[in-house]
Amino acid sequence: MTRLRGLGFIPLRRNEALDCRERVFAALAHREPDKVPKGELEIVSEMVSGLLGGEPTDRFEGLRACVEMLKMDLVNTYTAWPKPKLVGVDSEGRAIEEDILGIRTVHGDVTDSSIPPITEPEQMWTFEFPEAEVFDTSWTARWAGETDYFISGQTGGPFGTLEMLLGWENAMIFSKTDLPAVKDLARRAGRLFAEIGRKSAESGADMVVVAEDIAFNTGTFFSPDTLREVVFPALKEEVQEIKKSGVPVMMHSDGNLNDVMEDIIDCGFDALQSLQPSAGMDIAEIKRKYGDKLCLMGNLDLNWLMPFGTTEDVRKAVRSLIRTAAPGGGFILSTCNVLTRDIPVENAIAMYDEAERFGVYPIEDRDER
Repeated sequence: MTRLRGLGFIPLRRNEALDCRERVFAALAHREPDKVPKGELEIVSEMVSGLLGGEPTDRFEGLRACVEMLKMDLVNTYTAWPKPKLVGVDSEGRAIEEDILGIRTVHGDVTDSSIPPITEPEQMWTFEFPEAEVFDTSWTARWAGETDYFISGQTGGPFGTLEMLLGWENAMIFSKTDLPAVKDLARRAGRLFAEIGRKSAESGADMVVVAEDIAFNTGTFFSPDTLREVVFPALKEEVQEIKKSGVPVMMHSDGNLNDVMEDIIDCGFDALQSLQPSAGMDIAEIKRKYGDKLCLMGNLDLNWLMPFGTTEDVRKAVRSLIRTAAPGGGFILSTCNVLTRDIPVENAIAMYDEAERFGVYPIEDRDER
């Protein structure tokens, strides 16, 4: 299947029916399609089973049935990492596995624990990243080749890699005591994930998602100044490299990003997903300030609304969100993360049914009935 990149300057006629890819590309171009595009970064396996009334015999066909049922436009796909290797057991007999980055995981009965590979500052300079070729994008290729949905391919970023390779405490300490080494490690991590992103694009992805959680509910994990010193330069280079493949790039991050929104835009991202309302991400204010620079995706609450609200609560929230964020284009509807196992199936169905019913352009002409 040949997948063309974007809509370019093809004029859109009001009420013209578009396909899934055209609809999402129009939103990314800040134009109003026929209706609000919809999708998720993931539908967890428990939700898939719930929607289908049982566990599917085939993962791909099960997911595709759920996407069709909910009338989604966007499907996010993941890159498979090489399988971790068993490297031993600890004194309590728990299995220890090591992944391609050298991160060790001790598998407990209840929870797992991780052992980062870098414990001393000088190890950052000599750490060797694997080649992008060992990461498998065949899942992206299958969705792109066998469906007509808008396909995004997910990759990682420098901040998450620092946390995995150093551990939280050392990541914070080394960013102050050994800044040049941390910056070098972040830059090289960004280059690896840029290559994985480009590999996703070559496999047929219409867009690349950089999953880079940099914030919690009240602010960023690192101070904004430290992010500007360490992370954002590496992220900007990663985005620039991915874009050489001719695809737009979306950032995903939970948490409160208000202090670094201009930095995210400066990195060159075309879109931002999550917009977590419980973390102070006010969609009306964000749309007003940044809606002409970023396509916005998400904002449906996962703390209370989706897991604990009634179906009518969900429908009312969907209508309110569409009224606020959809006019003028530049909006894709989703939860503020993924369709989790904590969401009742009926709420997921209500969310997508209401979006399909209410999210028809022109939004300003829609009533609440």
